[in-house]
Amino acid sequence: MKTHMKARILFAAPLLLGGLAACNGTPANGYIPGSVYQLEQLNKTAATGSPFTQALANNYRVFAQDEKDEYDWFGQKIFATKGLIAASGKAPPPEELGEWKVSDPVAANDLKMARARLMNMLSGPAPSQYPVWSAAAQTNFDCWLHEQYEGWEFDKIAVCRSAFMTAMEQINAPPKVAQAQPAPAKMAPPPAPYLVFFDFDKTDLLAEARQIITNAAKAIADGKFLRVKVIGYTDTSGSTEYNNKLSMRRGDAVRQELIRDGVAANSISVDGRGEGDLLMQTPDGVREPQNRRASIELMK
Repeated sequence: MKTHMKARILFAAPLLLGGLAACNGTPANGYIPGSVYQLEQLNKTAATGSPFTQALANNYRVFAQDEKDEYDWFGQKIFATKGLIAASGKAPPPEELGEWKVSDPVAANDLKMARARLMNMLSGPAPSQYPVWSAAAQTNFDCWLHEQYEGWEFDKIAVCRSAFMTAMEQINAPPKVAQAQPAPAKMAPPPAPYLVFFDFDKTDLLAEARQIITNAAKAIADGKFLRVKVIGYTDTSGSTEYNNKLSMRRGDAVRQELIRDGVAANSISVDGRGEGDLLMQTPDGVREPQNRRASIELMK
């Protein structure tokens, strides 16, 4: 049994934990109730590494924040720590079933098969070819296992399980892309859009987002791009009207940061598409971190 499992058992007896703190000065396992140090560090860290590890870092940050909002201090510590590993450019493995004792035998068997399927996918080319979907599959598996272990938020179990299955299906059967006409030999293709992600119902730019925008501003200057298009998006949680406005505010936040980084204001256009053009297909009402984003497109 790993440290975090022991910690979760201790969490069931806060009075005892408080007594230990009073007697010894430091709680067992170094745990301080309410501590969010790892999450605070993750929020200040700009992710590096591959698109896959960067997507993992963003997903684990959102997952840890959700656990913090539920006062699950151990849960936020575990997943924020995994986010920090991913932000450093290394891919932490999915959670192991032996670390989380799932009492329901049917659910335990489903999770066992799902993890085997996930590990097979992660060992292949998918993380390089489909980094966003691969990261969504891993983090939603961890979410499914974690919620199934706790065993009481059945709606969250269903959402995480469904999101895992959807991501795996997208990897196994990616949408067909129409073949583009060959460009003139001397014309370089436009760079891929820069993606900036947001917390739920927020327009604030975290350290990672600011670094991505800085990189985009440098590319604009180096490549002499004359036009920049910023498009804001939301997930499917909330009304269509609200999300349309929220997506515009996200686009405006990115535009203002680009201007601070030296990009000419009159070269930047902003659009908001709300729930349109989801990066991860989800049912209505689902909080999906990959859909809470803005894209920065560079054009000559």
